Amino acid sequence: MYVHSRMLLLRAIGVFVLVLLLTAVSACSMMQNIPCIMKIIVLDESGNPYGYLAVSVIDENERVLCSGQATDRGTLILGKNEGMRAGTFTFIVKNVAGKELAILSPDSVTISPGRTIDVTIKVGPPKG
Repeated sequence: MYVHSRMLLLRAIGVFVLVLLLTAVSACSMMQNIPCIMKIIVLDESGNPYGYLAVSVIDENERVLCSGQATDRGTLILGKNEGMRAGTFTFIVKNVAGKELAILSPDSVTISPGRTIDVTIKVGPPKG
């Protein structure tokens, strides 16, 4: 009788632990869907604001996740209305002539679910 009760208790604990693990995994995947916001400022090589640029956020599959136009002061906010997913991203920045500018920094940024991050993109002259 004692061995049987002990086995039932161990099984119940095992089921409880399994339910906790499944709940944690489910919560993590749901967290990925909480929108993020990126506050971006674009600076030139000298550290001055660089305005009227098109900024695209590129995901790990090299697809454009979202994009926007920087103000005359080089600022823009992405994800505020439409939301962005969490992840690690790179950028493409183009001037008003449509020429892609060299990105001096950062190489990439990572944003966690539900977070708002400030990103400073430093650009150089057009590529090529």
